[in-house]
Amino acid sequence: MSSAALPSPNTEPAATAWSRVQRFLPIAFSLLVTVAAVPLAYLITRQAGDLRNYGLLAYPVVCLVQALTSATLFLPAPGAALAAAAGTFLDPFWVGIFAGVGSATGELTGYGLGYYGRRAVPTDNSRMWRLAERGFRRWGMISLIALALIPNPFFDALGILAGCLRYPLGRYWLATAAGKILKFYAFAYGGWLFSTWMSVALK
Repeated sequence: MSSAALPSPNTEPAATAWSRVQRFLPIAFSLLVTVAAVPLAYLITRQAGDLRNYGLLAYPVVCLVQALTSATLFLPAPGAALAAAAGTFLDPFWVGIFAGVGSATGELTGYGLGYYGRRAVPTDNSRMWRLAERGFRRWGMISLIALALIPNPFFDALGILAGCLRYPLGRYWLATAAGKILKFYAFAYGGWLFSTWMSVALK
């Protein structure tokens, strides 16, 4: 019998239980971060007390709290309110810088979920996926800056998409930081304006 007629053996190794678990480990880790980050940020804020007592160290505290609140996935976090409150007694410019850097760093959880959890959602052969990939590679930087600049609940989904598409990590972080810095500066400056107006009105 010709060897060509023989069925080719299946050379792919059988998927083990551990390999199946590994596919979903990034999702489980991201959920764990989401559950832990908000209470931790709340505790740090409570322990810090009045940030006025910390002088220049108040800026790193703002950065840390923003990183923790932004590490949550699809849960509302009071990052803008914190920046506005900090702007009432700190320099709004530096509040925007530190809050934006912290928030952009916290948003890496969504990117990491997309990057390492891509195997859990095999979409490489999908036509819609290919269209999304081409669109994101063309408009990804602008989309990231725009959605980071505007308070909205969809940025986590964009971060996951960026990770799935293997968008360059450095470009993702820089675009996110640019939008976040502008956003938090606006809120901090608004807080400063409000506190200045109130101090004048109450005189």
